[in-house]
Amino acid sequence: MPIQQPVQRSRAHRWAYVCGMSVKRGYRRLKTFESRVVERAETVGMPAGKILVRGSFLAAKLALLGAFIFVSFWLFVLMCTIVVLAAIPIQDSDTPGIDDIDNPMHRTSWPERYDKWGSLK
Repeated sequence: MPIQQPVQRSRAHRWAYVCGMSVKRGYRRLKTFESRVVERAETVGMPAGKILVRGSFLAAKLALLGAFIFVSFWLFVLMCTIVVLAAIPIQDSDTPGIDDIDNPMHRTSWPERYDKWGSLK
């Protein structure tokens, strides 16, 4: 029976795991806080306290999710705009740049810019 190789754990995998666990821990803390608020509302004797508290926490979670989606959408639009602007080809102008002049093929591309001895006019 062959020996099983251990699973490779890269830094990215550890980072993703830690981020996931911190999100899970935060969500559990939110749920315990919500439960404490529900208990407090029921102890005080608030009519329909459990439904009001759960509903308000649900509305807050949905608002937070909506804000996250809104920000994500605009970041996506920004990234797409940057990619499109970077992909626009630079238009060739009539005047050559310094890189064009240093190019050995510049004399054949713009012969009118050179005198008969090969120097720039």
